[in-house]
Amino acid sequence: MKKGLKITGITVAVILILMFLLPFAFQGKIAGIVKTEGNKMLNAQFDFQNLNISLFRNFPKASVTLENFWLKGTGEFANDTLVQAGEVTAAINLFSLFGDSGYDISKISIADTRLHAIVLPDGKVNWDIMKPDSTATEAEAETEEASPFRVKLQQFLIKNMNLVYDDRQGKMYADVRNLNALCSGDLGSDRTTLQLEAETEALTYKMNNIPFLSNANISAKMDVDADLANNKFTLKDNELRLNAIKTSIDGWVALKDPAIDMDLKLNTNEVGFKEILSLIPAIYATEFSSLKTDGTATLAAYAKGTLQGDTLPEFNVDMKVKNAMFRYPALPAGVDQINIDANVKNPGGDIDLTTVHIKPFSFRLAGNPFSVTADIKTPVSDPDIKAEAKGVLNLGMIKQVYPLGDMELNGVINADMQLATLMSYIEKEQYDRVQAAGTIGLTNMKLKMKDMPDVEIKKSLLTFTPKYLQLSETTVNIGKNDLTANSRFENYIGYAMKGTTLKGTLTVHSNHFNLNDFMTTSTAGSTTAATDSVATPSSAGGAFEVPKNIDFQMDANLKQVLFDKMAFNNMNGKLVVKDGKVDMKNLSMNTMGGNVVMNGYYSSANIKKPEMNAGFKLTGLSFAQTYKELDMVQKMAPIFENLKGNYSGNINIHTDLDAEMSPVLNTLQGNGNLSTRDLSLSGVKVIDEIADATKQPNLKNMKVKDMSLDFTIKDGRVSTKPFDIKLGDYNMNLSGSTGLDQTIDYSGKVKLPASAGDIAKLSTLDLKIGGTFNSPKVSIDTKSMANQAVESVANKAIGELGKKLGLDSAATANKDSIKQKVTEKAAEKALDFLKKKLK
Repeated sequence: MKKGLKITGITVAVILILMFLLPFAFQGKIAGIVKTEGNKMLNAQFDFQNLNISLFRNFPKASVTLENFWLKGTGEFANDTLVQAGEVTAAINLFSLFGDSGYDISKISIADTRLHAIVLPDGKVNWDIMKPDSTATEAEAETEEASPFRVKLQQFLIKNMNLVYDDRQGKMYADVRNLNALCSGDLGSDRTTLQLEAETEALTYKMNNIPFLSNANISAKMDVDADLANNKFTLKDNELRLNAIKTSIDGWVALKDPAIDMDLKLNTNEVGFKEILSLIPAIYATEFSSLKTDGTATLAAYAKGTLQGDTLPEFNVDMKVKNAMFRYPALPAGVDQINIDANVKNPGGDIDLTTVHIKPFSFRLAGNPFSVTADIKTPVSDPDIKAEAKGVLNLGMIKQVYPLGDMELNGVINADMQLATLMSYIEKEQYDRVQAAGTIGLTNMKLKMKDMPDVEIKKSLLTFTPKYLQLSETTVNIGKNDLTANSRFENYIGYAMKGTTLKGTLTVHSNHFNLNDFMTTSTAGSTTAATDSVATPSSAGGAFEVPKNIDFQMDANLKQVLFDKMAFNNMNGKLVVKDGKVDMKNLSMNTMGGNVVMNGYYSSANIKKPEMNAGFKLTGLSFAQTYKELDMVQKMAPIFENLKGNYSGNINIHTDLDAEMSPVLNTLQGNGNLSTRDLSLSGVKVIDEIADATKQPNLKNMKVKDMSLDFTIKDGRVSTKPFDIKLGDYNMNLSGSTGLDQTIDYSGKVKLPASAGDIAKLSTLDLKIGGTFNSPKVSIDTKSMANQAVESVANKAIGELGKKLGLDSAATANKDSIKQKVTEKAAEKALDFLKKKLK
């Protein structure tokens, strides 16, 4: 007995050890096969971080897991990631690992996956990544059949998948969040019953930018009779849920590449008005279970025929609600007299035969009725639209029918609008054929929300005509900010319906506008970000994007504007907004102690790398205020901090901008000139260092009477042409450059007055200025000074020497050799003299 237990224990231990060790033996082999087969089948880039094999996870099957798997397209889709999965696991027949006849896959599990499907305007799709096999030779076909992986799938599992479907040709967009799904059945046979379970936390679907579903919670549980040989799937027992609407579907779907045949019918015998209300995200997300409702509701839908490209099956969706109401028990009032008669249908065939009818959607809120009707035909070729909205909304009564939480809302909206047109009338500017009229008035609106400034609109009026929309009598107060606007917009219908260009004129007036109240990211890190690199897609994510389909001319009169640490007063000028660019024309403002007039543009045509190209005329600006308010100056000209006085001039710059709308300094290019009068240099480190080096302490407290300099900005350095500084009786000439790395590379000359003492005999001192802004290093170039001093008297010295030696003719004949000897000797003497004087 003991011997038997001992043998059993040893056997179990050996098996366990083998189960731990065997995966390492096959890991490299299978990893190579996966990559080989992938490259053989796929016209795409793919890879994975790790491949692991476990004999425990799906025992008695072996589990092969790819970690951090990704799949990218090629060509036009080279930068688009089609699939990125945290983990892909396949369960493989254990015994197939020991041979070379192939691997039987019975289960696939995908976890933590992001999938992004794209259809370009020309119809190309990013998931068409399989290498073509239509022209495969017989030998290639045999090779394909001999693939080492054989799918005998019994189960397919998805955990936490996020899916985006972006159809830019059909103008459809779907966003699926946190999808979990399970499919089980014998997928290796010709016919099986598939058991499907799936749920997504939130589904958003838009068509032509119109949202049909918004964050809808959807689940499905169904049995499907799957004829895999003919790709026909017949629905058996099933249950679907869309938010609170529970239903089932009868019928079948057949996949006939490239078409899909179907005959489906929606069964909604149990639907009620409360379930219909669950389609409204704001209501479904807020205390939905306690909501009380009344009234009748019906929902019916079917689809029968073929789906292929722009060809649709015959379908009809009907929703009717009659004399319904809803009310939250904890609130004093509800919404009643709710009526909906909505229908979407297509007789089958061209997608352009689809029609939408809403007649009406109406309700009464706090005794005030509101009604909307709409008809849409030929939605693709030339949308034929008829719509009307009329009624009064008392915003102050909403809190009595809907739980607003911390929000406070007041005001009255009075709407009376009618529209009847073909979209082609608007595109051709045939406004005489467009029927559009009405007004939307807003009075005494107040909005208060936590962590947001209060919003108040005392009065606003929108007037609609076929040709234009007029905004008048509008003053908006946001916190302490005020903005008064009068505008006129043309082509507003085309802009709203098709995204065509909105044209208009806009006059804006404000007494106080603090842009910092509206910035979503702090500007505190802008300096660091600016010096690191050129703007990247991630860093530019917060930049202001100018819409490309807006053509505005705006006149601005803003008394005070605050941005970052800067204050602008009496800002006036014209702005032209067009093609993703804002052109500023003679934009004048008082700032930094003086006046600035700006001409130039800001462009976000490439939002990953927005740019500014502008010229500034500067008058009477303060050095100290400029340093305090501009991060760019703190980096490129920190000497401004201790300069006492004002300056004027012109600056032209061209630079990329970062996410905080600050210049990316190593991309900054520019030029300009500055001039100043009565400038005090007291406390400036460089001047103090020059005074110490030249033994002239008086320089430390001198004032500059007049100074003018020209400069260029390129490759991270500010370079100046030679410029003169007059410090009392001292004359200084400097030139050189400073850099983003705070380094200084300057040279210059100081002309000394007679009162400078013994050193004045030298007349002019040569300077070298290096180091950094915080630690400048000033030295006197004595060797250069000695050579220059000797050079000026060398010819005279040679002549005197020749006379003394009676060698006038020899001096003429050998002038160069004599000059060299005399110069070298004199330079040595002069250098010794300078070193002693400048100790």
